[in-house]
Amino acid sequence: MKLENHPTVKKYLKTQKKSAPDVVDYQWLREIVLEAGADDVGFVEIDREELLDQKIDINRAFPAAKSIISYVCRLNRPQLQSADRSLADVEFIALESEMERVSRTVVKVLRARGIGTVVPPENFPMDMLKWPGKMWTLSHKPIAQAAGLGQIGHHRLVMHPVFGSYICSGTMLVDVAVTQYDHPIDYNPCIECNLCVNVCPTGAISKNGEFDFFACLVHAYRDRLGGFLNWTEDIVTSTTMDEYRQKREDNETMAVWQSLTHGGGYRCGYCMSVCPGGEDVIGSYIENKKGYVTSVVKPLKDREEPVYVIKGTEGEESVPQRFPGRQ
Repeated sequence: MKLENHPTVKKYLKTQKKSAPDVVDYQWLREIVLEAGADDVGFVEIDREELLDQKIDINRAFPAAKSIISYVCRLNRPQLQSADRSLADVEFIALESEMERVSRTVVKVLRARGIGTVVPPENFPMDMLKWPGKMWTLSHKPIAQAAGLGQIGHHRLVMHPVFGSYICSGTMLVDVAVTQYDHPIDYNPCIECNLCVNVCPTGAISKNGEFDFFACLVHAYRDRLGGFLNWTEDIVTSTTMDEYRQKREDNETMAVWQSLTHGGGYRCGYCMSVCPGGEDVIGSYIENKKGYVTSVVKPLKDREEPVYVIKGTEGEESVPQRFPGRQ
């Protein structure tokens, strides 16, 4: 059969072609994303100067991209502040699913208009072929900052001017321009209270503004990225269960099982939990600082839990000194 005689080709050739728009209205696109369930949204052009270091990766993911949609969804603050960290984990997992629904809804609406959209992962999966290098498609935080959804605080989280640190951000790439674009807010919602420094179990956040990425990664992602390889090695190099248990306590093994079966858990997130910045959050701290520290900060700081550090680093000595109750 010749190509022009195939039923699909014949139908296509008879169908009147609909041309996709080159530009979409700012307010229309904003309403689409908010109606899909996002709590706030902003738009950035693909050639924004502060994002040029990401352009190669963005073009690799979606060569037709012309604009970037950055959106945030709010976390349930009381759940994040609980000393029962399973509540924080289930909130993160639930919000990730919620954000996927938001992006899928937006994709369907834009697809009906002939607009192409790509949704990079908000978290996982990543391209593990690139391990241990840069595995993520793009960095959401700088994009959210460029789109006017907040500024990066002392704890290296994006702080929304209203919602504070209690957000997760996502990104969509579209092949159309937008009639106008957003720009960074002109102040940082971070009030430099240093509560994140005070509560960080690994010392990754320092008072002088430095941040130790690997100190944070090794502990917070112990049951996920990186820690999984340690767990595998412990299994492979153990000849008996007794030998394995000398390397891993049973609760550590069960934590990996839970991460694999019910969604990745975090062993931390305390910097987000204690942060009082943002219009919706600041009141409880300003009105009663002592009560805020007692009810929110102290329970997290006093938790008896293992803290994972890289052998031979400063954390190996400083963690037991700062937190005597922690292993």
